[in-house]
Amino acid sequence: MESVAGSEDFQPAGRFDRWLLERVHSRRGVTALPHTLEYRDVYVLPTGFGAWFGLLLALMLVGGLNFNNNMTLGLGFLLASIALLTTLLAYRNLVNITVHGVMAKPVFCGETATFRILLHSDEGRHRFAVSVLNDEGRDCDDLPPQSTVRLELTQQTWQRGWMEMDPFRAETRYPLGMFRAWSVLIPRARCLVYPQPAAQAPALPKTGRGEYGAARPGEGEHFHGLREYQPGDPIRQIAWKASARHTKLYSRQMESPREEACELNWYLMGSGNTEEKLSILTAWILRAERLQIPYSLEMPGAALPADLGEEHRDACLEILALFNP
Repeated sequence: MESVAGSEDFQPAGRFDRWLLERVHSRRGVTALPHTLEYRDVYVLPTGFGAWFGLLLALMLVGGLNFNNNMTLGLGFLLASIALLTTLLAYRNLVNITVHGVMAKPVFCGETATFRILLHSDEGRHRFAVSVLNDEGRDCDDLPPQSTVRLELTQQTWQRGWMEMDPFRAETRYPLGMFRAWSVLIPRARCLVYPQPAAQAPALPKTGRGEYGAARPGEGEHFHGLREYQPGDPIRQIAWKASARHTKLYSRQMESPREEACELNWYLMGSGNTEEKLSILTAWILRAERLQIPYSLEMPGAALPADLGEEHRDACLEILALFNP
């Protein structure tokens, strides 16, 4: 994505955009999705190239009138009609596009959140070079007839918890780049921001019972699965029925419960800065998942038993992200 941060701070169009954003926010409030860009939502303004083109066109017409040059006047009126036609084409390229929804996966504090914007067109005509942009970037793509495209915008995270998506613009400069048709959108979309993992977290606490932990393949009393027979396997572990069906020997692989687990307990961490403690707990969760050590979490107002997996990890991280001391 190309950066556009601050690129329009000193341009009249940039100041007008900010003024219009304030008006839209005060009069319409948050944009409920899905939202279709109607005629009253779309604005058309000249670009920098279009402004210079208009100035040169005006000078050409003045020169043609001054010297009574019909060829110059004819060319000037022809270019003016083309320019006016591009305003209609730019408007038609954006109007009636539907913003179906905005989604964002959780990220850790300090990372860049990515908001995925779904644009849909029910009409049978092609939309060219439709883009979305905010203060941090831009994404652009063509929208085929009766189809949906996904565009992405990024936003820097600064603190944990829910982060609301900033307002953004849907824009097109099709066909010649002299005019831009655009619309302001203030979506009801947000991204969950997890606490930043501590860089120097202490070792995992080894308290807690391991009966909820995942089993470890090896010697034990619980059946784990079948594998091909290897020299040295005990005869009592040979699966005779399975071996007869496959005309080769298979051995039963047993498992034993894993006794190690860790208890991530807020109350056992002592006094200290709340954000530092949350960062340490975040680092512990990620480390326990990486080492496949079952872990439980106990926080003021929330507790989860020992477990492993993406769902358990995400549930624990969400508790930490939304923790309110």
